[in-house]
Amino acid sequence: MKDNNSQTLKLCLLVATVCSSGAGTCATPPATQTTKALAVEDVLTQRSFLPYTRLAFSSDGEKIAFVIQDNRGNRGENDETSFSTGIPPKKSDIYIVDVETGESMALFGNAGTDWGPSWSPDSRYLAFLSDRDRTGQARVWVWDRLKGIVRKVSDVDVRGNEIQWLPDSRKLLATSLPEGMSPDDYVNRVLHKNQQQHPGAGKSTGSSVVIFQSLGSAASEPAESNLWNLDDLLRDLCLIDVSSGQTEVVVHGRRIAKYLASPDGRRIAYTNPKSFEKPGSQQLLYALSVLTIATKRERTVVSSVRLDLEGGALSWSPAGSQLVLRTDGMEEKTRDCHVVDPETGALRNLTRLSGSRQPSGERRCLWDPEGANVYFVNDGALWRSSVDQGTITEVARIPDRRISRMVAQSPGVLSTSDNGNSTIVVTHDDLGKQDGFYKLDLRSGETTRLLENGQCYTCVFGLDDYAAINNDGQRVAYFSEDAQNSSDLWINDNRFAHPRRLTHLNPQFEPYRMGQARLIDWLSDDGVPLQGALLLPSEYQKGRRYPLVVIVYGGQNLSDGFNRFGGWFEGPFNMQLLATRGYAVLLPDAPEHLGTPMRDLAKAVLPGVSKVVELGIADPNRIGVMGHSNGGYGTLGLLIETDRFKAALAIDGFGDLVSDYGYLTGSGAAWGNWSEHRIGGTPWQYRDRFVENSPVFYLDRVETPLLIVHGTQDDIVPSFLADEIFVGLRRLGKNVEYAKYEGENHTPNEWSYANQEDFCNRMITWFNKHLKPDGR
Repeated sequence: MKDNNSQTLKLCLLVATVCSSGAGTCATPPATQTTKALAVEDVLTQRSFLPYTRLAFSSDGEKIAFVIQDNRGNRGENDETSFSTGIPPKKSDIYIVDVETGESMALFGNAGTDWGPSWSPDSRYLAFLSDRDRTGQARVWVWDRLKGIVRKVSDVDVRGNEIQWLPDSRKLLATSLPEGMSPDDYVNRVLHKNQQQHPGAGKSTGSSVVIFQSLGSAASEPAESNLWNLDDLLRDLCLIDVSSGQTEVVVHGRRIAKYLASPDGRRIAYTNPKSFEKPGSQQLLYALSVLTIATKRERTVVSSVRLDLEGGALSWSPAGSQLVLRTDGMEEKTRDCHVVDPETGALRNLTRLSGSRQPSGERRCLWDPEGANVYFVNDGALWRSSVDQGTITEVARIPDRRISRMVAQSPGVLSTSDNGNSTIVVTHDDLGKQDGFYKLDLRSGETTRLLENGQCYTCVFGLDDYAAINNDGQRVAYFSEDAQNSSDLWINDNRFAHPRRLTHLNPQFEPYRMGQARLIDWLSDDGVPLQGALLLPSEYQKGRRYPLVVIVYGGQNLSDGFNRFGGWFEGPFNMQLLATRGYAVLLPDAPEHLGTPMRDLAKAVLPGVSKVVELGIADPNRIGVMGHSNGGYGTLGLLIETDRFKAALAIDGFGDLVSDYGYLTGSGAAWGNWSEHRIGGTPWQYRDRFVENSPVFYLDRVETPLLIVHGTQDDIVPSFLADEIFVGLRRLGKNVEYAKYEGENHTPNEWSYANQEDFCNRMITWFNKHLKPDGR
């Protein structure tokens, strides 16, 4: 079937696999699996679901749209390119799956990069973002489901990854470059705002000088020490008519984080990041504004409120008469739900929580379908607050489980069934490190386990909704993966009795026998119970000892990656690369305390290493350590504390807290608050702490061969911090190697394909050389 542009829809069967059990993945491995080493190419060509892309049914429940990204098309992350084009760094394609047949259709998979799908309320159109017109800019396109055609509906240069429809299915909202601003102007505004000319000092012709300035006490405003430029969200908000392509700018040149049309289509609410709460802080303060579309009347209803880095969990009531938002951020302790009157701006605290916040992953407050109550998650339980009466009730708490996510029926509204008397939630077993789906009775609090089978249902990064429910509440779509199986999309009935796999993204992994994951526990040197995820070699035999590689990251519980495919992250950090080569891999918990991050890491990790040796799994003479970013810092810290490791790999790390604190980005921002938060203050307050926790001052103690890896364009941990470690170790005559990747940023997952491949091979070669010198 062809459209007016002679473009053809490409049908692509992704293989719908039916499992007879209630598991989220097929448990029986293919008989052809072998213990051969996992090829680097197979890891780097893994297809995955695009982060931050909401999974949603069409309104009629017949279709699901999702986005798959392909690392083979990775152009490498680059801030300038991203802001200049609005296009993601990795090639991605939109697939539409038929719920009944399991057949999937790719929207012109080779025409460009497609992302950000959004169904129209009447299910006829799928709007999405694409660069398929070859202009090098992100534009809005739609697929007409009835006519089977894809067409561009506007030439505005989109910035942002979200499209929202108005209820009439005729118009949609998108954010774009501010009017009158070219892509180059935008890049300069976003990336170089803090560069200033000194007053009275003109720039000489041809000079490349860049001036940064702080006027101190003479300044009319407090000196800034912002971590990034808030103008990276400077945009117009556009209203686009799908039929005519007519585009109207309804919000001009504002920083727009989150925007949301009311259910009746009359108003638009959006959050605007105003400032950081204090110099060096990651806590953002936002304004909340509401625009009435018909009159173009706009008012700021909340002038300053703490929200998260994404711009806040914001939702309209079903009738569109009120808004609810949840305070959040680095400095926010209670994370209360507040109801906002869009006319008066009255802000009312519905929850009045007290004490420090409890982690749940759920940032939202969701309305019930009638708009009478707001539901929220706190301290691992589901709660309800009456909007009119102000009463707060704990609805349900599941023994030995933590409720981590609610499931929304539509944006901002809790999914309910049984005449509004029950809902489905996502849970997490902190001890067993597994996700689950449970049914909750909203009246009695009774809970029923629906699905819990040693898997991760929340491992696709950056989502609010990890499950989608169709309008009649009868079908649930969700993602599932575990340590041995990459993520796929599944569908089930609302009793989770008939699972069906809708995608089969990575058949290249089927021939491999992957390493199995095991949870282990131990006591830290301070007597604190800790856990670790231990990925066993794929050829594991009880009684045989294997080389062990330890992954470290201070302040985090890496055991939470127990059911993540590969144990750590995808791409170059998939630890099945090592497990299928005969290594055991340990991902330990590593809590830390204020002022002693380096010592705390050793107290937590080294007893965990001893436990793996005591279990008869690790060879005590063949143990390596590695980490990325703060984990690179932790790797260096461990080498100062012990000579137990025979090889080490520090990726995009650092060893000097003083230099890290003083790092200035190209835009004039300062990222050194990491050190301040970990130490408890500034170098001028705690000079000794900064020195005592900086490995660079103790490099003479290092006896372990070290490979340093760093990207030259790293804007989080600048490469000069890696230079400093290499130069120091070289001057001391230590065994050190430095792989410096030109033009790459802070995260190898975002590097170019060629550099990812080189990094993987270099990592494997390094550990083989020092931990498997005899090839075993």
